[in-house]
Amino acid sequence: MKINIKEIDKIIDLRSKRDFEKDKEFYQSLKIEVVNIDFFVAPKEVESFDKEKSYLVVCDTGMLSSIIVDVMKSKGFKKVQNVEGGIENLKKLINQSSQH
Repeated sequence: MKINIKEIDKIIDLRSKRDFEKDKEFYQSLKIEVVNIDFFVAPKEVESFDKEKSYLVVCDTGMLSSIIVDVMKSKGFKKVQNVEGGIENLKKLINQSSQH
Protein backbone atom coordinates (compact mmCIF):
# COMPACT_ATOMS: atom_id res chain seq x y z
CA MET A 1 0.00 0.00 0.00
CA LYS A 2 1.33 3.41 -0.98
CA ILE A 3 0.09 6.73 0.31
CA ASN A 4 1.11 10.06 -1.17
CA ILE A 5 0.13 12.37 1.66
CA LYS A 6 0.47 15.41 -0.65
CA GLU A 7 -2.52 14.11 -2.64
CA ILE A 8 -4.77 13.84 0.43
CA ASP A 9 -7.11 16.73 1.30
CA LYS A 10 -8.43 15.37 4.59
CA ILE A 11 -7.82 12.50 6.99
CA ILE A 12 -10.83 11.02 8.77
CA ASP A 13 -9.84 9.37 12.05
CA LEU A 14 -12.53 7.06 13.46
CA ARG A 15 -10.79 6.28 16.74
CA SER A 16 -11.83 7.46 20.19
CA LYS A 17 -11.24 11.10 21.08
CA ARG A 18 -8.59 9.97 23.59
CA ASP A 19 -6.64 7.94 21.02
CA PHE A 20 -6.98 10.74 18.49
CA GLU A 21 -5.56 13.27 20.96
CA LYS A 22 -2.51 11.04 21.55
CA ASP A 23 -1.60 11.38 17.87
CA LYS A 24 -2.23 15.11 17.54
CA GLU A 25 1.50 15.87 17.14
CA PHE A 26 1.82 13.28 14.38
CA TYR A 27 -1.15 14.75 12.54
CA GLN A 28 0.13 18.32 12.92
CA SER A 29 3.39 17.25 11.31
CA LEU A 30 1.46 16.20 8.18
CA LYS A 31 0.10 19.71 7.68
CA ILE A 32 -3.26 18.59 6.32
CA GLU A 33 -6.77 18.74 7.71
CA VAL A 34 -7.71 15.93 10.10
CA VAL A 35 -11.13 15.28 11.61
CA ASN A 36 -12.02 12.90 14.40
CA ILE A 37 -15.44 11.36 13.82
CA ASP A 38 -17.17 8.61 15.76
CA PHE A 39 -17.64 5.52 13.61
CA PHE A 40 -21.37 5.37 14.30
CA VAL A 41 -22.06 8.93 13.11
CA ALA A 42 -19.53 8.89 10.26
CA PRO A 43 -21.97 7.68 7.55
CA LYS A 44 -24.18 10.72 8.18
CA GLU A 45 -21.33 13.15 8.92
CA VAL A 46 -19.48 12.54 5.63
CA GLU A 47 -22.55 13.54 3.61
CA SER A 48 -21.55 17.19 4.10
CA PHE A 49 -17.99 16.61 2.80
CA ASP A 50 -16.90 17.70 -0.68
CA LYS A 51 -17.08 14.66 -3.00
CA GLU A 52 -14.35 16.14 -5.24
CA LYS A 53 -11.70 16.10 -2.49
CA SER A 54 -9.53 13.13 -1.54
CA TYR A 55 -9.82 11.39 1.81
CA LEU A 56 -7.79 8.96 3.85
CA VAL A 57 -9.82 7.03 6.45
CA VAL A 58 -8.04 5.53 9.45
CA CYS A 59 -8.96 3.60 12.60
CA ASP A 60 -7.05 1.23 14.92
CA THR A 61 -6.84 -1.74 12.58
CA GLY A 62 -8.31 -0.81 9.21
CA MET A 63 -11.55 -2.74 9.76
CA LEU A 64 -13.90 0.12 10.67
CA SER A 65 -12.27 2.48 8.20
CA SER A 66 -12.83 -0.03 5.38
CA ILE A 67 -16.56 0.03 6.17
CA ILE A 68 -16.67 3.85 6.07
CA VAL A 69 -14.69 3.87 2.80
CA ASP A 70 -17.35 1.57 1.29
CA VAL A 71 -20.11 3.84 2.63
CA MET A 72 -18.41 6.92 1.18
CA LYS A 73 -17.95 5.24 -2.21
CA SER A 74 -21.64 4.30 -2.21
CA LYS A 75 -22.44 7.98 -1.61
CA GLY A 76 -20.44 9.07 -4.67
CA PHE A 77 -16.99 9.77 -3.23
CA LYS A 78 -14.34 8.78 -5.77
CA LYS A 79 -11.05 9.60 -4.03
CA VAL A 80 -11.28 7.81 -0.71
CA GLN A 81 -8.75 5.35 0.65
CA ASN A 82 -8.64 3.02 3.65
CA VAL A 83 -5.47 2.71 5.71
CA GLU A 84 -5.02 -1.04 6.00
CA GLY A 85 -3.37 -1.85 9.32
CA GLY A 86 -4.69 1.30 10.98
CA ILE A 87 -2.92 4.26 12.52
CA GLU A 88 0.36 2.45 13.26
CA ASN A 89 0.66 1.39 9.63
CA LEU A 90 -0.10 4.96 8.52
CA LYS A 91 2.78 6.20 10.67
CA LYS A 92 5.10 3.59 9.12
CA LEU A 93 4.02 4.45 5.57
CA ILE A 94 4.47 8.18 6.14
CA ASN A 95 7.85 7.57 7.73
CA GLN A 96 8.98 5.39 4.80
CA SER A 97 7.84 7.89 2.17
CA SER A 98 9.59 10.78 3.92
CA GLN A 99 12.88 8.88 3.85
CA HIS A 100 12.85 8.58 0.03
